[in-house]
Amino acid sequence: MRNKNRTLYLNNSGSKWVTFDNEGRHDTITLQTKNGVEVIRRVNFWQSFGNHATANISYKGKKLDVFADTVLDD
Repeated sequence: MRNKNRTLYLNNSGSKWVTFDNEGRHDTITLQTKNGVEVIRRVNFWQSFGNHATANISYKGKKLDVFADTVLDD
């Protein structure tokens, strides 16, 4: 079976990219809300932010750029 892990760059500078898991789907990120509930979301794309990266996700009908340790509103 072919390994489907891969990275696709969305621009020429390499500051935005998409990564896929073994099934060929977008990676996931697990975040917490203020009440302590864990929320799992698919990452639309990653974007470099200095020495870090933010994940663009969909949450409550909006697109958000979040860090991996962001606490979401309820």
